Amino acid sequence: MLFNAPTVLARCRVRPIESGGWVGPVVFPASGTASSLCVIKVGSSSLVEAGKLSVEKTDIVASMVRALFTRGFSALVVASGAIAIGRQDLAGAGNEDATRRQVLAAVGQGPHFQGIREAFARQGMSCAQFLLTPQDICDPPHSEPVRAALEHTLELGIVPVVNENDALSVRNNDVLAALLAARLGARRLLLLTDVDGVYDKNPHLHSDARRVDVVEVLTPALESAGSDAVAGLGTGGMAAKLGAAWIATRAGVPTVITRLSDTEVAVEACLGRHRGTLVAAAPPRPAESLRSLWCAFAEQPSGRVTCLPEGEGQLSRRLPITRLGVTSVDGTFVAGAVVDITDVEGRVIGRGRVRTGAKDVMDLNADELVLHSDEYVSLQEVNP
Repeated sequence: MLFNAPTVLARCRVRPIESGGWVGPVVFPASGTASSLCVIKVGSSSLVEAGKLSVEKTDIVASMVRALFTRGFSALVVASGAIAIGRQDLAGAGNEDATRRQVLAAVGQGPHFQGIREAFARQGMSCAQFLLTPQDICDPPHSEPVRAALEHTLELGIVPVVNENDALSVRNNDVLAALLAARLGARRLLLLTDVDGVYDKNPHLHSDARRVDVVEVLTPALESAGSDAVAGLGTGGMAAKLGAAWIATRAGVPTVITRLSDTEVAVEACLGRHRGTLVAAAPPRPAESLRSLWCAFAEQPSGRVTCLPEGEGQLSRRLPITRLGVTSVDGTFVAGAVVDITDVEGRVIGRGRVRTGAKDVMDLNADELVLHSDEYVSLQEVNP
């Protein structure tokens, strides 16, 4: 439980800006409900220029948050860019494998947060750094203490600035932002990038590309069309943003994907006057846990598992999917990879994290596990 109007002027934190003037009152929302919270994720391609954090772009983000606060909203910022900054500092020989990217993140994280903190200070605001992983948000024993710490930070009028703890393992911040928005019951998830929304084809390559303004129901077909995008500096691209949109909207949080342009874009999103693409919140699905959403949409599918009617029945009843229900596999996925679950006609009816690699699935005994019920979601209702 976080914030809502009315606001309390006494909780303002205002400091003089370096140019000699004063930043006007920053009004922080009082305790109440989570309906005023906006989770803002800003990508590396929007924040980093020539290997350094852009002062101009970070100032826009800080001004955006201040604009939200002065209108009775609150904000949590998920900011990418540590790896890109570390890459500049460690330029030279060496293949950029997973381990090197962990080191790049560790090197770049300090200057990354320092630049963001200075931008917020110029707006008379304080911020606090949180380095998290999806497990910290989804799973005990960390999930509740993390939630409590974030809520208390917001209650103090301090802006949480969150980054994936890539020094442990490199994932992507789009998914992390979606998990946070879901865990905290945010009003909006705002994914800011270098394009102004989701297109039916890559707008950098096709002059006739058409932007999709509103997605009422996210489907595998729309996801496939919209994922055709340039990845840029970060780890995700549009595919990761649509994965984040799956997570957030199925947890009840509307998601806006648009360009980082000016300070009003977040306020407009919270007021229902979005720019870019709005992915509408889906109806509640009590059977889906935050962990199952993370398992299903944290990454793009690397193969598929085709179900017999027995497997479709297991999925419909939220039971473990066993070898008995599987007729074939496609792809070279390993245990722990994300796969699409299809019926014999090829329709995607689910998605989840497989317990067994592709080469071993068909050798399992009939009652042995292929997908655990806590690690997949059903897509039967969106792909009938």
